[in-house]
Amino acid sequence: MSRNETVCRTSVVRLRRLVLARSGLLRWTGRRGRRTEGVPWREQLRGEDGVLEAIRRLEAVQLDPVAVVDRNHHLVLRNRVATYRSEQLEALYRRKLVFEYWAHGRCVLPFEDYPIFEPVRARFRARLRDLAPTTKAALRYVRERLRTEGPLPARRLESADRVVGYWDLEAAKTKATSQALEHLWEAGEVVVAYRQADERYFTLTTEWLGRTDGAGSWDTLLHKYLRAYGVTQVGDPHFGWRRWPVTERKKAVERLVQQGVLRPVQVEGVRRTYYVLSALVPLLESLSEARVAPDVYLLPPLDNVLWDRERLADLFGFRYSWEIYLPPTKRRYGPYTMPVLEGDRFIGRLDARFDRKERVLRVVQLTLEPDVQPSLDRMRRVWSAVEGLAADLGAGRVEPRVRSANPLSPQDTRRRGRKA
Repeated sequence: MSRNETVCRTSVVRLRRLVLARSGLLRWTGRRGRRTEGVPWREQLRGEDGVLEAIRRLEAVQLDPVAVVDRNHHLVLRNRVATYRSEQLEALYRRKLVFEYWAHGRCVLPFEDYPIFEPVRARFRARLRDLAPTTKAALRYVRERLRTEGPLPARRLESADRVVGYWDLEAAKTKATSQALEHLWEAGEVVVAYRQADERYFTLTTEWLGRTDGAGSWDTLLHKYLRAYGVTQVGDPHFGWRRWPVTERKKAVERLVQQGVLRPVQVEGVRRTYYVLSALVPLLESLSEARVAPDVYLLPPLDNVLWDRERLADLFGFRYSWEIYLPPTKRRYGPYTMPVLEGDRFIGRLDARFDRKERVLRVVQLTLEPDVQPSLDRMRRVWSAVEGLAADLGAGRVEPRVRSANPLSPQDTRRRGRKA
């Protein structure tokens, strides 16, 4: 079969609907008014088993410690699992059903995928011999402490030595044992045995797993990446969840196209070529005339849908950057801006803070996209989503301290509703 015979031509609307359907955020009905795989996951999944199923369907959920509203992984799962609680994810660690490793950043992954990442761990193991003497001494100390006392959190591994860590620019500010722990985790010698109140407790992999061998390959890792994205392009800097030249990525994709695993997609009005798993083409085609419900979701900055920012711009016409690491004077929307998804399009951006002491979710800024009209029904849906988030977080109320153009506050929508 030639490449031209495999090319699938489609619209941006259809392709972005596929991204959302694969991410559990789309409610849609088919041509005859019948639902076909169109129910949001949050209506299907609940409890610990639901959390595990969501992680399996997403393939990976990115972990992040920033908790301005809540940690990214909890917000991702809240959007996909009914009545989600952080304790449910922590229970999966203790049941050895999930593990942590590098995928799209540091991620929580299904336990059965542990062998897939062996090629990555092998690369990190090879680097251990080149570490500085101070760090090597810390490696030995950490191994022994975990052997005799593990699982332990990083704070229990004392060290007076400081080294240049991953987040240090030049000065040595990172505790040597913390950096050693990171090296051992990357090399597969230690694992996160569990989390308690989101603090990681580490143990030796041999104690946790019983073995350290793995049957993974770069190909199996690439296939997992493709399942996680569903729709991808070779320019993605995270392509295949490894660092490799674009020329090599293209060769791998061409091989998968020839094997029938991938289909190249030409998208109307988009110059970039996208690739879709061949198994998803029937779903892609069925979404062309689907009716999409205008459900509203507030996505955290590292949600799976937002991973590829070029794909986000091409398919949704939405340009987004996480401004938390920018100086305040350079921020446009706010440090923890959450994209507002309505149906199959992004309609705005919400910057909020959760005051845990006062149990108040404070909306600092709500900005609609230039082409979005603030209709009463739309704003009701948006504020309903905000109030739903507040309830999930345990907030007693929402305080809309809005700076920018926000056409209707929660009070306005209720007031106008009564007048109507």
